[in-house]
Amino acid sequence: MSLSKHIRKEIQEFFINRMPADERTVISAVDNLKKASSLAMFFCINSRKELDVIRHLSGKALKDYKSLRIFVFTNSHESLDVITNKSISFFNLDDFTLFGKMKEQLSELIEKNKFDLLISFDKSGFPVCQRIISEIKAGFKIGADNTKTTHLYHLTLACKEDEFNMDRFYEQVRHYISILNIKTIS
Repeated sequence: MSLSKHIRKEIQEFFINRMPADERTVISAVDNLKKASSLAMFFCINSRKELDVIRHLSGKALKDYKSLRIFVFTNSHESLDVITNKSISFFNLDDFTLFGKMKEQLSELIEKNKFDLLISFDKSGFPVCQRIISEIKAGFKIGADNTKTTHLYHLTLACKEDEFNMDRFYEQVRHYISILNIKTIS
C-alpha cells in the first residue's frame, strides 16, 4: 500500500471512530425470527480466497430466505468485485470520504434496504465495519462475539478467533434461531 493510501486510511479511521454509532432500532416485519424472509449478510474480507466461501454461503442462504443482500467490505483501496451476483455489493475505503462519511452511492444502497435479519461475519472490529453494521437496517442483528462490536448486535455467538469458520457460524446462527424462539420488536 502506498504511503498516501496508508495516510488516507488512518485519517478515515480517525474520523469514523469519532462518529457516534447509529443506534436506531428498526421494527421487524416479523414477530418471530423463524418466519424471517429477508436476510442481510455482512462480510469484512482481506483476500479474494474468501469470496469462494461467500459464494457458497449465498447459495445456502437463498434456500433459507426469500430475499438476500450481501455486503462485502475490504479494508483497503483494492477492488475485489469478481462475483456477478446482483445481490452481492462490494465496497472498500474508496466508498468513504477522507473524513469517514459514506459516499452517496453506498449511503443510498444501505438506506433503501430493510431486513428482518442481519448476520455479520465480521471478526475484525474495524471502525469502518462497525459503522456499516450500525447503519444497516435490520430488525434483529446477530454477530460473532467481539468486545469491540457487542453493542451492535441483539445476539452474539462466541467463537474462537483462530478457529472462525464462516460456514459453521452460519449453521450455528440457523440452529439458534430455530431453538431460541426469538421474538423481535413489534
